Formats: sequence, structure tokens, C-alpha cells
Amino acid sequence: MNRTKIGQQMVPAVLAGWFIASVLSQHPDRSYDKLRKADKTGTGILIPNWRFFAPNPAVDDQHFLYRLANEDKTEHTEWRDVYSIAPRKLIHAFWFPGRRIEKAIFDVASTLLNNPGAMTPLHKEAKESAYRLVNDFVRQRLTPQTGYPLFQVLLVRYSGYDHSEDPKYDMVFDYEEVNP
Repeated sequence: MNRTKIGQQMVPAVLAGWFIASVLSQHPDRSYDKLRKADKTGTGILIPNWRFFAPNPAVDDQHFLYRLANEDKTEHTEWRDVYSIAPRKLIHAFWFPGRRIEKAIFDVASTLLNNPGAMTPLHKEAKESAYRLVNDFVRQRLTPQTGYPLFQVLLVRYSGYDHSEDPKYDMVFDYEEVNP
């Protein structure tokens, strides 16, 4: 056989091997990351890691609930959803600007929940900003009721459509005035 025929036979085999290594290295089981060590450039160019965009994908929906309270905090309304997640439709694969609100809620909730023990000045400032942002978000969307001048926010995580898991009640905020 001449070199041209050998090259023509090797190219599909090399490309198939590269494709298989790339696909396997995306598996959630980190033991497949060993394949990426074959990329001697160390840059992930030859065997990419597409998990870069979601290395720890979200498995729960995060929601902010609120309830109203009277002045002395002895009477409360039921917990109410601040924002409900829109059911997905086919068009949402192409155009879904409402998803930005859901993403913002997720990001703010992550800021509040991550590294609760770390209290560097920057971290503390980020958390305080997140609290203000959430309280303002809720204040704009709540339905005021006479006799209930205060509101309280609850951060809840649950698995969305999988009702077999119980919700996780992560954080209850301090009372805030409905009309500051």
C-alpha cells in the first residue's frame, strides 16, 4: 500500500477516536476526565470540556416566597410565590426573554447561599446587595393588604416537576416594610 491510501484510512479512525474521547470526557462521572490528559497541549483544545459553561449544573428550582405580617408580627398571610416559572414551550428554544428573570433569581439565590461562613468585606457587601435586590424585587410584585404593613421573604429550593423530593427551606429574611 502506498502512503496516500494509509493516510486515507487513518484519518477517519483518528477522527472517530477524537470524537469518542471528546464525548466521553463530557460525562458527569469525573473518572472520564482521564481522557483529557491525552491532550498534551493542556489547553483543552484537542479534547474540549464543554462543562465549562455548567460545571455543576443546577438540579433544583429556586423560588422566593413572601408573606405579609401585621405590625407586631403575630398574624401572617399564607406564603405566596413571588414569581412562577413559565412552562416551557417549543418557541422558548429560540426566543425566551422571560428566562432572564429566572436566571437572575437563580444567581441572586446562589450569591446568598454560597460560602455562608466566608465574610470577607467583598462577600459581605455582595450578600447585602443581594438581600436589598430580593427585597426590592418582592416589594414590587407583592399584593398589599390592609392591616399587613410588613412582609417576609423565604428562599425555597425544590426539584420542579419531580414531586417525590421535599422542598428545601434555605433562608428566611428579616421583616421589611411594604411601603418604606
